[in-house]
Amino acid sequence: MKTIIKIFYWAVGTIVLLLLISLILPKTYKVERVVYIRSNPNVIYALTSNFDLWHTWTAWTKESDSTVSFMVTGEPAKVGTSMKWDGEILGHGEMVLTELIPGQLTGYDLSFDAGKYRSKGKIVIESQGDSSKVSWLDEGDLGYNPINRYMGLFMDRMMGPDFEKGLAKLKTVAELRNDWPRIEEVIIPAQNVVMVLDSAGPKEYGAIMGKAYSELYGFISANKLVQKGAPFATYTRWDPVTLFSVMNICIPVESAEKGRGRIQIQSVPQHKAVRAIYFGSYSKMEPAYIALATYIKDAGKVETGGPSEIYITSPLLEKDTLKWETHIVFPVK
Repeated sequence: MKTIIKIFYWAVGTIVLLLLISLILPKTYKVERVVYIRSNPNVIYALTSNFDLWHTWTAWTKESDSTVSFMVTGEPAKVGTSMKWDGEILGHGEMVLTELIPGQLTGYDLSFDAGKYRSKGKIVIESQGDSSKVSWLDEGDLGYNPINRYMGLFMDRMMGPDFEKGLAKLKTVAELRNDWPRIEEVIIPAQNVVMVLDSAGPKEYGAIMGKAYSELYGFISANKLVQKGAPFATYTRWDPVTLFSVMNICIPVESAEKGRGRIQIQSVPQHKAVRAIYFGSYSKMEPAYIALATYIKDAGKVETGGPSEIYITSPLLEKDTLKWETHIVFPVK
C-alpha cells in the first residue's frame, strides 16, 4: 500500500512539475528558412501567391500523401482565396491568403483540424543584386495549454524540413522560369468587335493582316465608330506542321450595328484567360507560347478556345522590334 501511495505522489509530483515547467516555456514559436534564387522577384511571387501553382514547388503534394485531395476557392493571387486539403498523412487543414504585395510578399493564415491549431505565415521576397532572398516564416501562439507549449519545442523540427524541401524546389522551378514573359490570370471583359475572317500561311501573314486591318480601320472611319482597345487576332485553327492558320482579325469598338462585305460584327463574351506579356518580333513568339502551355498545365486549367494575340504596339509607329508589346491570351476554365 505504501508503494502505491509513493507511486501516486510521484506521479502527481511529476505532473505538477511538468505543468510548472510548461509555464516558463515559450508562449510562441517561429519557424523560418531562407533560400537565395537567381530569378526575378515577380516570377517567384507568381509561384508563391497562386495556390494553383503550389504543387509545383511545395513538399505538400500527392507525392508525399497519395490520399490527399486539395480544393482551392477564390481567384488566383487574391486576398481571401483559400486552399483546403484532407489526407491521411497531411491531415485536414486550410490556408487563406491575407496579405499580398506583388513581387514582395505572400501572407496567409494556416489552420489544422477545423481551426484547433492556428498560425500565421508569410513568404518574403527581397531583391539582392541578380538574386532574390526568399524567406518562409510561420509563427504561432501556443496559449496556456501545457501540451501545446511542449509541442512548440518541436515545431521547427516538424515544419522546418518541409520548408527546406519547398524552397529548394522553388529555386529550381523559378530559375527555369526566369526567361519566361510575365504570365497572369485575368478576366477579359465582354467587348464588341469588327472582324474579318481570313487564313494564311507563314509567308502570307504580314500581307493578310495588313489588308484586313486596312479594311477594318477604313470601315471604322467611314462609320464614325469609336475604337475601344488594341487590335487582335484570334486563331481558330492552327496546323503545327504547315504553320497554316485560320483567324478572326479584330478591332474592338464601342458599338456597331452591321458589317459590310466581309467585315462582320461580333460580340465577345467576358471570359477567364491566361495572358503572357511578350516583347519582341512576331516571328520569335514560340517560347512564349511554350511557357503559356506549361503554365496552363501546371495550374490545372483547361483551354476553352484558340489563342488571341493582342497587338499593343503598332509596327507602323515603332520600328524597334524589341519594343513591340504583344499580349498572348488563352481562354481557360
